[in-house]
Amino acid sequence: MTELTPIAQHIYRHLVKTLRMGTLSITYRELAEALSKKTPTHSRSSKLNAALTEVTKACRERALPAVTAAVWKAGARRPSDGYFPIAYPRLRSFETQLEAWREEHQRVVREAASLPASL
Repeated sequence: MTELTPIAQHIYRHLVKTLRMGTLSITYRELAEALSKKTPTHSRSSKLNAALTEVTKACRERALPAVTAAVWKAGARRPSDGYFPIAYPRLRSFETQLEAWREEHQRVVREAASLPASL
């Protein structure tokens, strides 16, 4: 299993905690602000995007739903367009990727209590 960078570990732990509190989603900005308490982070930084990719791939390696499905673009009620090819590289159309995300988001919310606290 791939070992996560410290920022990716922090993202995973924060998302699991957020989901367990019953929050269905968090915006990229809210996530960046939470991370900035330890490591200065901007919601559009390549560092944040790379760490989110790491978390998505780590969840896949461990047969867990990707907790990153709960990170949404403000006002869009879904992740940004860059999320979909990373999370669903084998699905060709945006429509099928969007449907896969909806199902995964439901799974993340449903299984939040049983997700490991850290990876």
